[in-house]
Amino acid sequence: MPEEIGAVTEEPFDIFDYISARIQLRADESRSKVGSQTSSKHQFLVQALEFYPFTGSWGKYFSSNMKVTFAPVGSPAVAIENAYAKVNAGNEKRFVAARVGIFHPYDGYGASDNPATISRPFFQTNAANFNQSTFFRTWGFDQSGVEVGLDYYRTSVRFALLNGLVLSKEDGNFVATAAQGGPLTKPSAGPTHRRPDFQVFVNQALHPGGGGVSFHYYHGNLALPISGTANFFRNNFDRAAIYASYPVAKRLRLFTGYQRGRDRTATGLTFSSAGAFAEASIPIHGLTEAGVRCDWFDPAINKQDDALKGSTAYVNAWFFNQLRVVAEYQHKATRLPPATTQKEDAFQVRIIYIK
Repeated sequence: MPEEIGAVTEEPFDIFDYISARIQLRADESRSKVGSQTSSKHQFLVQALEFYPFTGSWGKYFSSNMKVTFAPVGSPAVAIENAYAKVNAGNEKRFVAARVGIFHPYDGYGASDNPATISRPFFQTNAANFNQSTFFRTWGFDQSGVEVGLDYYRTSVRFALLNGLVLSKEDGNFVATAAQGGPLTKPSAGPTHRRPDFQVFVNQALHPGGGGVSFHYYHGNLALPISGTANFFRNNFDRAAIYASYPVAKRLRLFTGYQRGRDRTATGLTFSSAGAFAEASIPIHGLTEAGVRCDWFDPAINKQDDALKGSTAYVNAWFFNQLRVVAEYQHKATRLPPATTQKEDAFQVRIIYIK
């Protein structure tokens, strides 16, 4: 916490204070319909086992964050989500910060923070797509990099140079993963990065209850395959997003966000993608809340019949600060050419225990 910068603790060192773990259990039921064809699926499984070794502050200015996830249903099955060292120098009102290693894309506030429910806004988790996927998403790739920034009262600014993504082949299909360096980076199926990706993230807090605005800009590059050939082309892409949130009443918080993207095709033409969300939540007690979110994402504005729309309702319940139960219902409608809509309904429950 900012007020602890430069402070010296008198408590004896205990390595177990820097170690924690979390388990996620998942039960879901889903149904998909395209025209007259309907399919359904239900499952109950262990979603993830997460370990946090060596996570905490070390001395007056240094800290580290480690997160290793074992995901039986994910790819990769073992993922390093955080593995970085950080330094904060200054005081709680003004301090500079720097971190190096592997980390989540950004630390948001309010509408740009981690959501209270299971799913994230569509524009954070879907790639732009004109005639092929561009693979990049603003959330979900934990890259290695270097980040520096400044906190001045309620304003936080961060600049980052990132390793970007790598495109590899698995079972004949192209798969994008974060370039985490060394043996953690999968072999590239095409040309590697020419230069680091660049990111700017700004948070401006307006209210201690989560009210604020955020700005996110990302500039990256990734070699994409040219259909029908063994060649690749370089997609230099941009993403810009703005978020806003405010607790307008004791029992009502509002959140919104908008993102715009620009990508290139194999012929050198540019196209735009865009997305937005609006959310309202009702605090119930402590961290427990219920809410609803509406999403829209168009992977290529220049192209018709490809927009994704949806709505999500959720309850996020906390018990004794260690047990979290999240129930979420989501409806999605995806436009498919020619003039067809794929409708998806999913109900999911996550039980999360933190130790």
